[in-house]
Amino acid sequence: MKEEKKYKPNELKQYILAGLGIGVVLGGTILFSPNFPIIIGSILKIIEEVKGIKIPKKKVMRVLKQLEKKQLVNLERRGNEVYVTLKNKDDVSVIKYSLRELLNLKKKKDWRGKWFMVVFDVPEVERKKRNYLRGFLREIGFYPYNQSVYVFPYECEKEISLIKKIVEGGKYINYIIAERLEREDQLKIFFGLG
Repeated sequence: MKEEKKYKPNELKQYILAGLGIGVVLGGTILFSPNFPIIIGSILKIIEEVKGIKIPKKKVMRVLKQLEKKQLVNLERRGNEVYVTLKNKDDVSVIKYSLRELLNLKKKKDWRGKWFMVVFDVPEVERKKRNYLRGFLREIGFYPYNQSVYVFPYECEKEISLIKKIVEGGKYINYIIAERLEREDQLKIFFGLG
């Protein structure tokens, strides 16, 4: 009998939140319908496609029940299916996991020689928002070109639009596409580009 894979603490939770978030983001409903239900099978399929792993449904259910106790999701049984809804459509922790995974998927594409930049100018009186935004962009895979300019090698306008709507300080963000940047060699090394 095949031994079940052991997961690190919180690893399954991250996969499931990413799968749930991606399902909602790709469904285009996160901004309009916080109660959009996702079938557990869809979450499993997204995890398999994005991470290349199969997780037993019973493990996913166990984690979802924990998330329900923590008031992150609602679970509802309809016939043979269990539907999952996010309690808070703007839950940044869910969005962060899903954005990171969506951007990682883009890294598998061929680089076309352009740079996609997030530029922001958050006022000093909102320093906490500025620091949070910097950390958030680094965490989801952007390169800190300088303190207020972050770079990514693949088109990510939809993701940035989402960030603008969910992250405090998002109104100060601008999206720029550049053909060439100084210090491109550092960027290419950081993103593993040939």
